[in-house]
Amino acid sequence: MKLYNWLIAFAAGVGGFLFGYEIGIINQIFSMDDFVLRFGIQHYVDGELVDTSGGPDIKGWITFIFLIACAVGAAVVSYPADYLGRKRTIHIGSCFFIIGSILQTSAQKLSMLYVGRFVGGLGIGVMSAVVPLYISETAETHVRGSLISIYQLMITIGIFIASCVNSIILTYATGEKEWRLAFGMQIIPALFLVLIISTLPYSPRWLLFKGRIDEARATLSKLRELPEKDPGFAAEFEEVNASVEADRAIGTARWGELLEPSVLLRLVIGVVLQFFQQWTGINVILYYGTTLFKNMGFSGADSSIAFVIANNAINMLATIPGMWLVERAGRRILFIYGGLIMGFAHFMVTLFVGLSDHGHPSLSWGGIVFIFVFLIAFAGSWGPVVWVYQSEIFPLRVRAKGTSVSTVSNWVWNAIISKIAPIMLANITFYTYLIFGGFCVAMAFFALIFVPETKGKALEEIDEIFDNKVGKSKESRVA
Repeated sequence: MKLYNWLIAFAAGVGGFLFGYEIGIINQIFSMDDFVLRFGIQHYVDGELVDTSGGPDIKGWITFIFLIACAVGAAVVSYPADYLGRKRTIHIGSCFFIIGSILQTSAQKLSMLYVGRFVGGLGIGVMSAVVPLYISETAETHVRGSLISIYQLMITIGIFIASCVNSIILTYATGEKEWRLAFGMQIIPALFLVLIISTLPYSPRWLLFKGRIDEARATLSKLRELPEKDPGFAAEFEEVNASVEADRAIGTARWGELLEPSVLLRLVIGVVLQFFQQWTGINVILYYGTTLFKNMGFSGADSSIAFVIANNAINMLATIPGMWLVERAGRRILFIYGGLIMGFAHFMVTLFVGLSDHGHPSLSWGGIVFIFVFLIAFAGSWGPVVWVYQSEIFPLRVRAKGTSVSTVSNWVWNAIISKIAPIMLANITFYTYLIFGGFCVAMAFFALIFVPETKGKALEEIDEIFDNKVGKSKESRVA
């Protein structure tokens, strides 16, 4: 194990931590009295806070604007990632996030809050595409999946830390200090990322693509902790350089290349995997967990603090075995079994919550248990592995563009689901879990049929897997 590679992955993964922290705070901010009163989400009726007529819509927009901005950031990331480099693009994304956080912290009106949400979302969208890409291009083949999984682990750590910090804020702060502190605290890790990213190396593959061969050789030597004259290092460098030279000889990549047969197959798989990741229902639980637990009949304190912390702790801890399994069991197996277990968990949540609604309130605890089962399955499979797979399947010359489009799929569906989730929960109640369960089963079969295994393959070898897959399809059509 190369310690330097792991340090780089954790440092770059702070971009994921920022997204996780954002998820963690917004769930609890929606339960802060001054926030919901100030921005017209709730008002007092007979001494109790209840939703205003436009409250649910405002809450939806606060989440939706951030996520749509993430999609925009992911959509444009290929340009700075290709021309300025993966490292500098992470720096740009973190600066956008800091500006957005400052605007949200100081917001006096809803319009300013919306602007802050959009600017911060741009930064997260940029980092969501480029951080896994950067890690994939600096990692060794046999630990690439584990290192890319650090991005998802850092998201879950961010969610957990945010829920703990916010629980303290909810306990000790009052008035506007509650939500201003919650928004403001996320500036601290963002500043850390700005400082630490300047010490990280450039991607050696990007350096080669830019013709900076000596710098690329020195960088890869440092990453592998091997002298440049080492035979194993020399063989890897020549293989990577030959692949990059072939790409450079063709010229600057065009967006239209994503539609070429072997690349189009990868693009479709990347986009569909990100679509399915969102339709697991994970972000409904993360964004609206407090509302879900209240609807199950649990008290406000349990719903906004105890269960939220438990949720986020399980999500974080269960990611760790997923990081190990991705290189042992493989990507495809985790997709298949993860989908089936999540589907089963959703069906059981539907059953237990349904029974509790029909005269058996104690059975709500069964719903809680299977939400935890779902989180364990997600965190160990579809949570990290989608980011791993997406970051390694595209050829170098279109890797930034392919990753960008796939990540846009994640954010667009994330935004759509976050907007319609309150409507679904209000109108079809616990049957919402049945819908997500159906998608989980469907995604398992999609992986079984369409997703080839990439475990243990160098990035350059993965090209052969997809080229051969497309070639066989053509041969079968001709036959």
